[in-house]
Amino acid sequence: MTSKPTVLSPAPSAPAEVALRDLATADSLLLALDFDGVLAPLQDDPSTSQMVPESASAIAGLAGLPRTRVALVSGRDIATLRRLSEAPDSAWLIGSHGAEAELGSDAARKGTSSLLRSPELTPAEAEMLAAIDTHLDAFEHTLPGADEHPGSAATMGSAAAMGAVDSGDADGPSDFLIERKPYSRTVHTRGIAPEAAAALHEHATEVVAEFPDIRVIEGHDITELAVKQATKGDGIRLLARAGEPTAMGYLGDDVTDEDAFAAIDELTDSRALNAGLTVKVGSAPTRASWRIADPAAVAELLGRLVAERAEFLRTVHG
Repeated sequence: MTSKPTVLSPAPSAPAEVALRDLATADSLLLALDFDGVLAPLQDDPSTSQMVPESASAIAGLAGLPRTRVALVSGRDIATLRRLSEAPDSAWLIGSHGAEAELGSDAARKGTSSLLRSPELTPAEAEMLAAIDTHLDAFEHTLPGADEHPGSAATMGSAAAMGAVDSGDADGPSDFLIERKPYSRTVHTRGIAPEAAAALHEHATEVVAEFPDIRVIEGHDITELAVKQATKGDGIRLLARAGEPTAMGYLGDDVTDEDAFAAIDELTDSRALNAGLTVKVGSAPTRASWRIADPAAVAELLGRLVAERAEFLRTVHG
């Protein structure tokens, strides 16, 4: 399970204060970013997430620069990530918390073919996923007021079919969504009544008692049950091997992004990278070196990087 950092530093910085020089002047740059909460504001309905227009423009600008690679690293499955992000075709994608990868035909400088990784479920993983589904089907029967206000299981998948379950809690809204991914199931509780959210989380994690190899991932108003053990840190290491950049940056907002921050630190400490930059988006504890406020601040930071990187390349490489 991803460990939660407890340090409340660094202090928030304005986008203009973040030190971008090492990235802007790198011989070869790979910038990786989480999607939800970083490029796209968090939404009660996850299927409506959209990149902030200024970030989308900056991502396109970076992707068009020489010696520069952009990658998205997300808990979303790759099909959903590609559709929602509308990222440039040249952008590399890491999905399902590192279990999936979609890298282009220039995925390695030595000319190897494109890397598409979407591993099959093992029999044991398929059994765990089936057990999770059976367990989640019982959600509505454990919620406060479920006997008086029965509902039906709500799901969303790659095609974004949506629904909701009402707990019947009179103190506030209590609809929730179950997102079905290739290797996991995610319970979204954003905006629901606190009592119902607590009941959902407790019920969701009970399945681990029978299947201890299920990975519990906790994030912003979600509880995810995954049958693959890959992390975003694994995704970052794959990107580093494939792209062989001299510098990497990573921006993330959630607990699972801490694995990516740690991987950047490890690659820098081992001299596999000449420079690394880690930026936390939001107020949660982190090991990242910098902290900025929100997706609007991300857009401003990316705009700076595009301008500084383009000027460096124009000056040094013509």
